[in-house]
Amino acid sequence: MAGKLLSWFRDRINWAAAEGDWPDIVFSTRVRFARNVHGFPFPGRSSRQSQAELRRRALDAVKSSRLFPRSREAALETLSPLEKRFLVERRHISHNLAAAAGAQSVVIASDETLSAMINEEDHLRLQAILPGFSVEKCLELASAAESGLGELLPYAYGSEFGFLTACPTNTGTGMRVSCMVHLPALGRAGRLGPALESLSHLGVTARGMYGEGTYVLGDLYQISNSVCLGRSEEEFAESVRRVIRNLINFEIKAREDLLRPALRLKTEDAVHRARAVLSGARLLSYEEFMQNASLARMGLAMGLRLDLDMDTLNQMTIQAQPAHLSARAGKDLPPGRRDEARAEFVRSRLG
Repeated sequence: MAGKLLSWFRDRINWAAAEGDWPDIVFSTRVRFARNVHGFPFPGRSSRQSQAELRRRALDAVKSSRLFPRSREAALETLSPLEKRFLVERRHISHNLAAAAGAQSVVIASDETLSAMINEEDHLRLQAILPGFSVEKCLELASAAESGLGELLPYAYGSEFGFLTACPTNTGTGMRVSCMVHLPALGRAGRLGPALESLSHLGVTARGMYGEGTYVLGDLYQISNSVCLGRSEEEFAESVRRVIRNLINFEIKAREDLLRPALRLKTEDAVHRARAVLSGARLLSYEEFMQNASLARMGLAMGLRLDLDMDTLNQMTIQAQPAHLSARAGKDLPPGRRDEARAEFVRSRLG
């Protein structure tokens, strides 16, 4: 990989491993806290000088807390466009932070399960991310970072509303619990719409892979609490857990139905065609890769023999993204060359 920042990262991504509970349906779990520091204006209304002072104080607190083991810090203004896109794909920074033009930084633990954005929409966005259905462990990890830094930084807090944030929907706990879930069978069975429509009544929302404003790829949906006010962190976490358990049951039932005699041949044909595309394509867009990888993941979960494993598919889901391919090549690749490089990369991983 080219560039100093890119050299920090191992090829294998811990939080994308096919581990944890229900790894065939829940890709990963994330818990994020939004926090602001008392006495500083929100980043969107702050001068560059004020942002720089906030960043200095936040980084000092991160270092003193020792909560981010063997972490690395990067100032966003020192990074190339490719490095920023890589961090977005790796889920360590948001599109908003990548586009910001102030005193922004990111801190990332060496195992990539814990990271912090500084001066995004809020002063601090603390994130824990783990593989599979891991809400309790993720909440424990993120809460330890939040409370540890809170001993060193005076968080902005109001007795009526709780933690104060730049966006009103985050005010209260400032916490988002989200699970990336794979729901291909619900879609193929025509049951996905009703399942997702019911979420809003439960205080939960479904988004694309990168969160708000992004589209769905490979039947992967980011399911998270839609409000942060009125309940405790544990209650919000349990609400998301309950919704994910229901979606898991719905997806299992849809997969069983797709394997009934009337649909089994059609299902197996779609899965094996997808496996053939992945192993034989010479040009492969990321959208096409995700579409076929989704079917292959479903087939593996159904017990079909594909000479492939779930962990390889999970890793490729992140590694086959545009910036990751360019990083591997050591230079920015144009779209056409990326499609060729992606096909070569996928074939090499599938043997």
